[in-house]
Amino acid sequence: MTDMTLPLKLPTTEKTATPEDATHPAGAGTSRPPQDDLPALCDWIRNRYVSSAWDNQFLERLEMVLRRDASGQLLAEPKTFHGETMGIAVTGPSRDGKSTLVRRVVERVLGERFDARGLGRHVIHLRVRSAATLKSVYTDLCAATGFTSLPSRLTIPEAHELAVHRLRLADIRIVILDEVHNLLGYDNRAVNLFLKTFLQDGGGFCLIAIGTERLRDFIYDKSENIELAGRLLDLSLERFPRDTSLALIHGALDRLSADAGLRLAPSIRRDPYFGDRILDGCRGSYGRSMRLITTSIVLALEEGAPALDIEDFRRVFDIELLYFNPENPFLLSDWAARASAVGGEGGGPFGDTDFGTATPKKRRGRKSRKGAAT
Repeated sequence: MTDMTLPLKLPTTEKTATPEDATHPAGAGTSRPPQDDLPALCDWIRNRYVSSAWDNQFLERLEMVLRRDASGQLLAEPKTFHGETMGIAVTGPSRDGKSTLVRRVVERVLGERFDARGLGRHVIHLRVRSAATLKSVYTDLCAATGFTSLPSRLTIPEAHELAVHRLRLADIRIVILDEVHNLLGYDNRAVNLFLKTFLQDGGGFCLIAIGTERLRDFIYDKSENIELAGRLLDLSLERFPRDTSLALIHGALDRLSADAGLRLAPSIRRDPYFGDRILDGCRGSYGRSMRLITTSIVLALEEGAPALDIEDFRRVFDIELLYFNPENPFLLSDWAARASAVGGEGGGPFGDTDFGTATPKKRRGRKSRKGAAT
């Protein structure tokens, strides 16, 4: 399957999900691996991307901060306003898909490809470490551009000058800083100045700052940061209407399972509320819902199952998401009863026999070092 072109100006009531090939290292193929190459196929499924209305919301903001060529195509080159540039702040709950959204749209629209260090042709993507300081962010930018021989007693202003110098040598024009909320509380006034220096004082980059709601509150709700707020266009990833989310989930479930070569078992296919289970189990989070779908598909693939079953979802949810939602929605009767679903074969609440029973999974035999199955 070939990668699909990013749809422009999708209506917000989009009803179909569009899985796309995810980010790959430079030089890696993006076509579907063969069915018998299990590791590659699992990696490919795990990294698939489903377009949504968020893509166009981000694209609209890119159009405001980047220049175009004579044909109207966006360039990886920031617009300047009286010698200063502008950027975008992309914020939303943790694990809602912010980073993937930004990278995928940048790849699509600007033709960028990132290496293992997050370095592209004209764009760099740097994840701010959990214990980061301003100096460490600058030195990480230097390292990403290939410069690691840093002086031991480097001041923050010196680190800034060196990072800007290295970025210009690498012809970087767009700086994506991810997990920026990790800097908050360090020195809020210093963080304000740190972000602004990419856009003014000779920085000249387009800055895309990604973070949780804490970052949005910092930029837009503090009066002392009003200048910073005026330089970063706000993109807060609001939850989709329920019908839109369910349409995206159903589309992704059908398409990705087919891409994996798996049928949908009766426990999924006959359950009219399976999308609701996913969405409610993930507490309305679109990003978590997509991750749950791909992880469950990979589990079925790795265990050699011919079909994707509700049991795959139950097991993944038990292991990965009970901390987030202590009620597993993939327990058949329990969830149906809580949802007050009616219309089963007897006219009453749906039960296991209406949906189709879950299929117990047998793990693939694991081989010992001597080759014997264990």
